[in-house]
Amino acid sequence: MKIVLTLLLLVPLNILATHPEIDYFLDSKKLKNISETQQRLIAHGFKKVFFTTEDNVKLCGLFLDQSKTKPVIGTIIYCAGFYPGDKEGMSSFYILIADQPYNFLLFDARGHHESEGSFLTYKNLAKYSTHEYLDIIAAIKFVNQYNQMNKINPDIIIHGICSGAYHTIKALDKMTQLSCPECSVVKGIIFDSGWFHIKDIVPTVIQAEATKQLKESWFSWFTKPLNYVMQTIYHFTFKKNYVSQEGIEEAIKRTAIPTWFIHCTQDPYVSINPIQKHVQQCKTEQFWWIHHDSHANYHMTNHKEYQEKLLHFLHNL
Repeated sequence: MKIVLTLLLLVPLNILATHPEIDYFLDSKKLKNISETQQRLIAHGFKKVFFTTEDNVKLCGLFLDQSKTKPVIGTIIYCAGFYPGDKEGMSSFYILIADQPYNFLLFDARGHHESEGSFLTYKNLAKYSTHEYLDIIAAIKFVNQYNQMNKINPDIIIHGICSGAYHTIKALDKMTQLSCPECSVVKGIIFDSGWFHIKDIVPTVIQAEATKQLKESWFSWFTKPLNYVMQTIYHFTFKKNYVSQEGIEEAIKRTAIPTWFIHCTQDPYVSINPIQKHVQQCKTEQFWWIHHDSHANYHMTNHKEYQEKLLHFLHNL
């Protein structure tokens, strides 16, 4: 694996970054056209797949198998964040390494787009982060079974952003505790803009979203009152449930899989402080603290830098 990637890294990064459709997949406005984005991915060779979680939720994904045309050195699974949480949105990460010798799986989180389950309902929001890790387990098992059936390199790398990163750590910790054989095929984790406990991020998410929605409108003066109202609603609805939920601080300490932490120092949605505090206790500490104010989308405007560092991490697995 290292030999292959070493040869690939000899190719100038400006060549790797000139995929003919890179401008489309790095345009957040265009990616909102889910139908168009899906058709473009299908044109790349992605095929629609389905797999079911342990709690019987049918998930929809797009899977690209490149092993028919070139040797592949592993499969990368992309795990989306809370919202929009759809597979098409994760294509902005895929396009950065579309020419690399990997298979790729993008999938809709439960309750999103083409996957079963509920999402923006009171019941689901109240228990959010308690079952979503099962989606990651199902994705790993799907890929592992596919690789075994088709005699493809079994190595898996998981790229999670925001809540997708949280669910990934939780999923692998649960699988390790249950001695699931699939754990052995996961060779690396990319923990981009993630968090350790849902109670820590809701207040900042509410404030950041209120600011985002109103700062360029005639109602920008209403930002603080709106934030106060939303924080009060949260206090009397979901806060008790979220505080009682399990965090992944201890799971992070137990993780022996090489993990790369990426986080912007001025991320308005998810504070970097808890991440920096705990990451030093990780057995495989690798991190990239970015002096920027974006959340899970730094790669959209700085794709060459992100691509270079991403390839470096993959090369060293």
